Amino acid sequence: MKNLCFQLWIFGILLPIGTVLAAAGTDCPSSADPNNSSCGAVEKILSQMHQTAQTIQTLRADLTYLFVQDPELLDAKTLRRGTLFYTKGTGGSRSRLRLSFDTLQQDEEPPQPRPEHYLFDGVWLTKIDWALETIDRYQKAPADKPVGVFEFISHNFPMVGFTDPRDLENEFEITASPAPEDPNQPQHLALKVRNTSRYKKDYTQMEVWIDRQNWLPIRLTAVSVQGDFYDLKWNNLRINETIADTVFQIETPPNFRQNTHPLEQKSN
Repeated sequence: MKNLCFQLWIFGILLPIGTVLAAAGTDCPSSADPNNSSCGAVEKILSQMHQTAQTIQTLRADLTYLFVQDPELLDAKTLRRGTLFYTKGTGGSRSRLRLSFDTLQQDEEPPQPRPEHYLFDGVWLTKIDWALETIDRYQKAPADKPVGVFEFISHNFPMVGFTDPRDLENEFEITASPAPEDPNQPQHLALKVRNTSRYKKDYTQMEVWIDRQNWLPIRLTAVSVQGDFYDLKWNNLRINETIADTVFQIETPPNFRQNTHPLEQKSN
C-alpha cells in the first residue's frame, strides 16, 4: 500500500506545487531582499507557481516514471510510461485522480505491455492490475465524508500545502539554483528533509525542475533513506480541458478477481 500511495503522491505534487513548497518553509527572514537573496528568489518562484496552480481545474499529462532500487549495489531499474488525469471537483463533486500505466521496462530489456490503473475518488482507492487479473479496492474514508485527493495522500507523504501549513513549516529546507540565462531552460529547486521532519525516516531529499514558461513542474526526483531513486517526468501537459466522467470509470472483464477492504473501524 505504501508504494501505491507513494506513486499517487509523487504524481500529485505536479499540481499546486507553489503552495506545496511555500508552506514548507525556506529559512528566509521577512526582511530578505527579493531581488538579491536566495531566499527572495525562492519566494518569487513559489509565488509564480502558486498563481498558476490556482487556475487549474483539470489536468492531463503524459508521464515517465523511473525507479532505481539501490543504485550503488543492485542498480535495478524499472521504467513505466503512462498518463495522469486529475479533476479538482467543485461544489458537491469530489476531486478525482487516475494514474494509468501502459508499459513496463526492466533494466535493459525491451518495454512490455503492462496495463495497470490507480484511481481515487475521495472514498475508494482502487488498483486494477491487468496481468494479475485483480481489482483491489481500499476504502479510505466514510462514504458520507469523502476526502480530497491530496488530503488523503498527505497522511503518508509530505503534501505540503494541502494540509495545515503550520504542521509542515519545519519539514524542508528549500534552495533555488540561479535562473538560467536561457528562458527556455527550467528553474531548479532543491528540497532537503530536515532532521526534525516527520518524513526523515522515509526520504532524504527531493529536486524539482520547473518550466519557466508556465511555472509548472516538468520533472521531480526523490531519494529514499534506503537510497532508492525516483525520477518523474511530465510531458504534454493539458490544463483545464474537459475530462469526461467516463475517464474515471474503467470497464474490467468479469473474470477479474475483486478484493474489497472496507474502512477499518477505530476502536474506542
